[in-house]
Amino acid sequence: MMRISTCLIGLATAAGLLVSTALPAAAKTQINVIGFGAGFAWTDLFGKSGTEKTKKLLDFEAANDVEINMEFADEDVARQKVLLDLMNGTGNYDLVLLGSDGAVQTFSAAGYLEPLDGYLDKAKDLFDASKVYPAFIEANKSGGKLWALPYYSFGAGVVYRKDIFDKYGIKEFPKTMSDMEKALQTVKDGLAKDGVKDVYPLTMRGAPGEEPSLDLSGFVYAYAGYPAWFEKGPLTADEIKTTKAKPIFTGDFKPGFETFVRWSKEFGPPGIATHTWVDMMNLYGQGKAVVLFPSAINAFAGIPGSEVEAVKKYSAFAPSPVGPSGKAVQSFWTFSVGVSAFSKNKDAAYKALAFLTSEPVMRDFNAMSGWPYTTYPSIMHSPTLTDKWPAAMLDQIEASFKEADPHYFPYIPELTEFMDHIGTAASSAIAGTTTVDQSLDELQTWATDRMTRAGYYK
Repeated sequence: MMRISTCLIGLATAAGLLVSTALPAAAKTQINVIGFGAGFAWTDLFGKSGTEKTKKLLDFEAANDVEINMEFADEDVARQKVLLDLMNGTGNYDLVLLGSDGAVQTFSAAGYLEPLDGYLDKAKDLFDASKVYPAFIEANKSGGKLWALPYYSFGAGVVYRKDIFDKYGIKEFPKTMSDMEKALQTVKDGLAKDGVKDVYPLTMRGAPGEEPSLDLSGFVYAYAGYPAWFEKGPLTADEIKTTKAKPIFTGDFKPGFETFVRWSKEFGPPGIATHTWVDMMNLYGQGKAVVLFPSAINAFAGIPGSEVEAVKKYSAFAPSPVGPSGKAVQSFWTFSVGVSAFSKNKDAAYKALAFLTSEPVMRDFNAMSGWPYTTYPSIMHSPTLTDKWPAAMLDQIEASFKEADPHYFPYIPELTEFMDHIGTAASSAIAGTTTVDQSLDELQTWATDRMTRAGYYK
């Protein structure tokens, strides 16, 4: 039998049928990721096109026997792809784009995400949660569990043109909302007196959908002194069910909502009811807005590419002013990424996620973007940022992280729907297609019905 086998092998080799007896190389574990911002997010890993793997990424892949496949899309498209993949349970993406303003809360409650608490010690050499600002970790927790890790993140604040404030006699940035309104009126009157027609006191975002809700909720918080969506401000689904707390959009929610709408109409540019964060960024960068508030990060996104010298020279940062409650206006968000519950390679996926959100990767992001925002204190106080920005400004921005209340709106499974309806209600009121009272009446009716149908008041 041995001679026959030897002869057969010899014949097969001679015929070119058997060229090697070595086993084929094992395929690398494939980790599929979806996000947005090609040429901006993870440029240090995927290049300016989003498809050019750098040596840093290739070295990580080789060392860990994985291959990270990044798919970039426009933000809305990326979010839709994440939603469809998770709802269908297909697991096409191992790592999914989330965000602390709805996706984390909604998808975790639906069972679409893998809780990460048990993974934190598995790749601590890459991602150590204790070295990240606590608020950015807390923002990605819901129901007592951690569901995502933060990439870039921000807290509330104001960026404004100090030269224009000085010109109109405003020597110190206002510390309260009432004084800020007076300052905005002073700027408006001064611009009108000088015949300036294409510069506006304020830029905010008022587009329909979820866009305005992050900032608008911060106004509500500052005026009410608590997350005034439901009676007595419960923050979780369990708290709402236990207390049977009803929506209060026509109650304590109203003053902050009304101020957001009124300021947008009185001090913002034409078309503000359609404006997104991109419009905020562009208007400020073009020198057409004096104040950008309360998501100051959008001004910093516009400053580097501005062709207006005064924007680059005289832009200043100020802490978010406080409302009548004594609490500051909030605006807090993390661009975060989680592990799909349907991933077939969860351990490898988490290790890739730990790498994508690691301190060296974030340091390179800050070096590239120049943004004075980071998830790591070690970067905030390093030459990466201290060589570009005044120490006092960095200290104020860091304070906005430490003083932030990430839960300034309820963390409930229905959050994505609420954000969409709240933002759309504000947009309609800003556009004038409804009054504030009409928008809030409609929001109150919808919210009460939605929570009733979800079984909160049984």
